[in-house]
Amino acid sequence: MDTVFDPAQFGDIPLGSRLVMSGMTRQRADAEGTPTETMTTYYSQRAAAGLIIAESTHPSWTGKNQPGSPHMITDADEQAWKQVVDAVHDNGGTIVLQLMHAGGNAHPTVNGDRTPVAPSDVIPTETIRVGADKLPHARPQALTQAGMREVIDDFAQAARRAMAAGFDGVEIHAGNGFLLHQFLSPQTNTRTDQYGGTPQDRCRFPIAVIDAVTEAIGAARVGLRISPGASITSLHELDLLTQYGQLLAQPEVQDLAYLHTTSTSAPEIIEQMRSLWHGRWIHNMGTDPTTPASEVLSRATSALARGTDAVSLGRLFIANPDLPRRLATNATLATPDFTTFYTGGARGYTDYTPLETETTS
Repeated sequence: MDTVFDPAQFGDIPLGSRLVMSGMTRQRADAEGTPTETMTTYYSQRAAAGLIIAESTHPSWTGKNQPGSPHMITDADEQAWKQVVDAVHDNGGTIVLQLMHAGGNAHPTVNGDRTPVAPSDVIPTETIRVGADKLPHARPQALTQAGMREVIDDFAQAARRAMAAGFDGVEIHAGNGFLLHQFLSPQTNTRTDQYGGTPQDRCRFPIAVIDAVTEAIGAARVGLRISPGASITSLHELDLLTQYGQLLAQPEVQDLAYLHTTSTSAPEIIEQMRSLWHGRWIHNMGTDPTTPASEVLSRATSALARGTDAVSLGRLFIANPDLPRRLATNATLATPDFTTFYTGGARGYTDYTPLETETTS
């Protein structure tokens, strides 16, 4: 059986090991949404991950939901991301870009005062945290067919820019209650046209995005992230096995390089995953940052034995840029400073020390 330290090939994306750094919003882009030099340092420090999934990056101006989150829209974005990619590659790593449109979860205070767009004009439940503030969501505008075409084209263009910047692939974010996930839910998708009403029709727009991205850069460079039954806005879904069985059965999805599921996904979906999905599968472990290295490694090994091809870890990579080495040597794991997750700057971002620095100081 493969171990978590063995290399793998997911389509045309090479993995140095089965330990994947999950995409995590850290709000370190500049005011224009362009990646910064600090981000280059952050990702290059973590190049020892078998695969880095760079944080949620917006392909459309309307899709932004947090200050400091990055774009892949302009020439400046592309060039700045190229600096990140080059640094990761120079340190022996592999990196893909996660593309995310927040849909109805976007907010005018951070997206240039643009009205959010969504499948339907349904206001998301709960509030949205923007910086230190909790704000009510704005009522989104239901996407017209012309508007959907524009968003689809934006995803495809962002994927082309990612390839031009040197990324090894892209991950399409269709979970966490964001735009593509909103189309899958009858709570947020109340459309009566061909994009809503039945599980098959609710898949139509996400599939159109996937189809456009794979046509742009090739299916072997594209992954898909889903979170069945889990979102950041308590988005409600019905008959998960039918809905996601329909999504995953589509030939456009079956050809993808990998599928990435979250630890918060409904257990019944995870239990049935291998009957629904036969390709490469990354599953997020949801490990508590205080978990000892030996237990993290044991859980990762068990996940591979149960059928996953790789495991993704998030907060552990924040505080442990050399996490694979620490797991291999059963070294003490550092605990991240939660108060600096979204504060900007280098503190709590690039100042975590690697193991050799700790042991020789």
